[in-house]
Amino acid sequence: MAAAPLITGYDCSITVGGTVFDDVVASFELSYDTETLTYNVLSGPRAAGGSESGSLNITFAYDSGETDSLYDSLWAARGQQIAYVATAGNSTYTGTAIAVRPGLPATAGSIVECSVELGLDGMPVQAPVVAKAASK
Repeated sequence: MAAAPLITGYDCSITVGGTVFDDVVASFELSYDTETLTYNVLSGPRAAGGSESGSLNITFAYDSGETDSLYDSLWAARGQQIAYVATAGNSTYTGTAIAVRPGLPATAGSIVECSVELGLDGMPVQAPVVAKAASK
């Protein structure tokens, strides 16, 4: 019986506003926060799920001045709704987020990374998961 493949990480792909930024994105994370509502009834305290919010955190190489620059795209779109597609392995999510201006990093002698946290405008939609064919 063949051993299951070891998963050491996922290929990740980010598309913002129709432009694919795979060549500069180091990592991303979609994260969510659900408010818990607590109320008291005769039998004791009860809890229920409340509203959800989320963020798209992206870490990428500083690419200002390039033809398709993620840094320049976010800088120009500050405060506007932008469409995104986030793919990690076999999972793909689409949605909209509010663009923020990334900070200006500076480190001599190395590739410089930027990180931004974009607030989600509604929860993303998960595409049906499609299993990749096994390679022989």
